Amino acid sequence: MSPPRVLGMFLCAALPALALAAEGMWPPEALPPAETLRGMGLSLDPAQLANPQAAPLGAIVSVGGGCSGSFVSADGLLVTNHHCVSSLLQANSDAQQNRARDGHLAKTRAEELPGGPTARVYVVEGIEDVTAKVHGPAKKAKTDLARFEAADKAQKQLIAACEATAGRRCEVVADDHGRAFRLITYREHKDVRVVYAPPESVGSYGGEIDNWMWPRHAGDFALLRVYVGPEGQLDAGPNNVPYRPPHHLKVSADGVKPGDFVMAAGYPGSTERYGRFADQKFQAEVELPARAALLEEMLTVLREESARDAEGAARLASPIDGLANYQKYVTGLMDNLAASPILAQREAEAKAIAAWAAAEPSRAAHVAALAELERISAQERAERAAGEVMWLVFSSDLLTSAHTSLRAVTERTKPDLKRDQGYQDRDQDDLIDGLYGVDDSLWIPAERRLVELGIRKNAALPEAERIAPLHSFVEAHGGVEATLALLYTNPALVNAAARKALFDSPLKKLQASEDPWVQLALALETWLAPRRDRDEAIAGARLRLEPLYMEAARAVRASAFYPDANNTLRWTFGAVKGYSPADGVFFAPQTTVPGVVAKAGPAPFDAPARLLTAASREASSRWVDPALGHVPVDFLTDLDTTGGNSGSATLNHKGELVGLVFDGNYESMSADWIFDPALTRTIHVDVRYLLWTLEEVEGAASLVKELGF
Repeated sequence: MSPPRVLGMFLCAALPALALAAEGMWPPEALPPAETLRGMGLSLDPAQLANPQAAPLGAIVSVGGGCSGSFVSADGLLVTNHHCVSSLLQANSDAQQNRARDGHLAKTRAEELPGGPTARVYVVEGIEDVTAKVHGPAKKAKTDLARFEAADKAQKQLIAACEATAGRRCEVVADDHGRAFRLITYREHKDVRVVYAPPESVGSYGGEIDNWMWPRHAGDFALLRVYVGPEGQLDAGPNNVPYRPPHHLKVSADGVKPGDFVMAAGYPGSTERYGRFADQKFQAEVELPARAALLEEMLTVLREESARDAEGAARLASPIDGLANYQKYVTGLMDNLAASPILAQREAEAKAIAAWAAAEPSRAAHVAALAELERISAQERAERAAGEVMWLVFSSDLLTSAHTSLRAVTERTKPDLKRDQGYQDRDQDDLIDGLYGVDDSLWIPAERRLVELGIRKNAALPEAERIAPLHSFVEAHGGVEATLALLYTNPALVNAAARKALFDSPLKKLQASEDPWVQLALALETWLAPRRDRDEAIAGARLRLEPLYMEAARAVRASAFYPDANNTLRWTFGAVKGYSPADGVFFAPQTTVPGVVAKAGPAPFDAPARLLTAASREASSRWVDPALGHVPVDFLTDLDTTGGNSGSATLNHKGELVGLVFDGNYESMSADWIFDPALTRTIHVDVRYLLWTLEEVEGAASLVKELGF
């Protein structure tokens, strides 16, 4: 397959001859100019980076759960971050064997652990520009709702045609705030097994103390293996064999040194580089402080329940890690915003955009678009508190199961192309897998307390902001304590068969159900359904308005343009580089095994004894960096990354694997809004630390050999 054709000219038109060196998360179809990449140090033909079916992109995958990874052997061995497999370890943990805490090493392929029903690995097979096919029908619509429906129908038809080939998973994604649409074709793998994950005391060494901080000494790596049927079938089966990927990365033991060119390929989640000032001001002043407080309340509940019971500790380890990481991000973002001129810059930009729109009578549509977008945003901001209540009550696996079944059963009464995305025939297996996956995550004591917290927060809201059906449901059942007793006294939905039976029910039977969780889901749906209808009309309005806003934003910005990240395959380019966080302070860009030893002590610095023993002789290891005199652990670069890049392959100038992205520095938390070349840094685990750990700590010689050594 030849490299996919480049998207519309707007993606590249604003690029100067030499783009900002490290800034930008670039789609393969719209990379910086070849001379820029060569000037930065790339040895490969830059055109090679544009083809997702050629090396090295052909080895890059999306790991279900919002992470990235890469194939590193001909037998389907895949490397990603330790924190990206926490849910898979949780699915294989209980009070007797807490693999979420202790890790796992498969000494033989028979000992590789199944990832569970929700494990997924996606490999890109193709990317196509479908902008005209989506925008064409939408532009003919007379109303915003009709515009959304036309675009939605076009996307569903494109996906259906794409998925007519067995084994494909396809999606249509909006780029550049709806100015472009891409059809992305994936090969979806469901048989994913855990080969190696270090103990938590290696994978997240330093815990929340070191999280988002530098210097860092975490071995945030893990190995998975993808399996397929003997004939290449993608579902799990007893006779499955290791997948033979068309491409896998060569692992380099040469490592990196300060100043080296590096690049990373992965699936960054989302950025707001072109966010509107009013929205970001609201986030900074209202939403982020409220979210930080809520996360603290949730974490208090989960940590208390984890401490009460060994089984609870195993079940709650992954959600605690995820929420704690998010909490530190939120608080760090608030600190970054308070210490930087970001909001002032955005306010000035907003004024410049408004002035540009008002400068010419021909831009009247732009003026109107700016005003209408603000009205939409104000309406959305008004429901912030209700959104937090919904987040709390839907943290319940039981409520989520009941509501998912209600939505699925309701949507099945419609023709497939009329159903909401996420509930079509193509989605049924994933929905069912999610229902069965509840067995791995359900912990009643914790979710009961979170649901109670949501109910009480809802009752405390002003009546106009309250979720009325939730409040009425609680009052009708005798108050908070009586409602919780009703919901949590021998709930039928703790049983997977009961959840599946509910999913398979006719709509009338479900509507007549006496199960209190189903009744609560039905009540909440009376609040949610009208808002989905409203949101569809808003989405249609944004299709009309956002391109006008982006045109105005482009007119007043001097920097190179690249689309915001949107959880699709992207490249980022830069160099190994330290930074100065304060006057007189400079952080070198590499850490080593002696730094692990120096930090060792009580949790979260409780490095395993076998690692500390190996560290006493590490200076003679073949994985020692000659310049450092020790085995390297982590390193810094100025690559432009965000959430979702976790596990992204870090490659050298020849396209060889030298590390994995796993975090950012504290000063970079505002990078989703603005890239600061002086302070924005990405933290990587050095692949030589993985090799040293496998060989010297774990004695996993067969895996070292499979990695090419």
